[in-house]
Amino acid sequence: MKKFVVTAALCLGIILLGGLVVYGAKAKFNEREANRANNNHEQRIPNVKVQVVTPALLEDKFTLTGTIDGWENVTISAEVAGKIEWKGVETGDAVKKDQEIFRIDTETMKVRYEQAKAQALLAAQEFDRIQNLTNKGVSAKRDQDSVVANRDVAEADLRAVEIQLKKSIARAPMDGVVAHVFSKQDEFTDIGKPLVRIVKLHKVKVRVGIPERDITYFKAGDIVRVQLDAIPDRTFDGKIHLIAPAADLVTHTFETEIAIDNPDACLKPGMIARAHLVRKQYPDAISVPIFATALIDDKRFAFVEKDGKAELRQVEVGVLSGSNIHVTDGLRPGDHIIVAGQRDARPGEAVNVTETIP
Repeated sequence: MKKFVVTAALCLGIILLGGLVVYGAKAKFNEREANRANNNHEQRIPNVKVQVVTPALLEDKFTLTGTIDGWENVTISAEVAGKIEWKGVETGDAVKKDQEIFRIDTETMKVRYEQAKAQALLAAQEFDRIQNLTNKGVSAKRDQDSVVANRDVAEADLRAVEIQLKKSIARAPMDGVVAHVFSKQDEFTDIGKPLVRIVKLHKVKVRVGIPERDITYFKAGDIVRVQLDAIPDRTFDGKIHLIAPAADLVTHTFETEIAIDNPDACLKPGMIARAHLVRKQYPDAISVPIFATALIDDKRFAFVEKDGKAELRQVEVGVLSGSNIHVTDGLRPGDHIIVAGQRDARPGEAVNVTETIP
């Protein structure tokens, strides 16, 4: 009996000890879970960057690519056929208006001119002689008609040769620069064959095609900013000089010329130009990075940090300007819009602002 009591007491002690062990382990587990929950809660506070909403001028603009062309661009062609006796210009030469640049069979034309001049003089003298005889009643009427016809033909021949002589000398029609020489000295040329191309470079123009959907925003005289790949560190102010009255039937764009002053001749014909055209300006507009907003069920939202918490705002937007979007409603000046870390933010929950962009 005594042995049984001792055994029962021992078993009871073991059971109590086991319960204490289980209870202690459960308490430690609950404490560990509570600490883990607290740590998870702390880890869920996302780090974000915010940008202060500041009104500024916003331009609804787009860019068109075009080509630089000379203000005037003239190709001079041969007006007579013959051998090129003299060539007075090379590519890149500056020329003045009426400067001689080519002579085509000019010496031969001079000989013909002298011959025609002599024939005209002889015909005039014959006319005077017959006229005197007629006045004295010695010459017949038909003799007078004949010399009048000969005189008129000789004078017409002289004028024709004189015109050909002038055409044999090609002259610059304006001040400019020789862009290209097509013919060489001692070559034979024909009527209409190109000799030289001359351009004016004190002013140039950019040719672009404005789409029909945008043409109503622009008129002659509007200012356009132009940049060139060849001169990336400079921006040029141009002015719309001409807009075609009708659209191209293939591209449905309106050819537009943008005039740019070029006093240092740094703008060269053929350069690629990018014209930045402004449809409309919005003064004191609110614009934010488009990536700071999100489209949900056809509505656009943005997170704003307020008193250390994320606040979800529905925003109304307008035009795009580069990487920014115009916000017409939903944001106010001074708001702190979250521009980085917004994917981890939750409405009404705390956020940790690591950087504020003015």
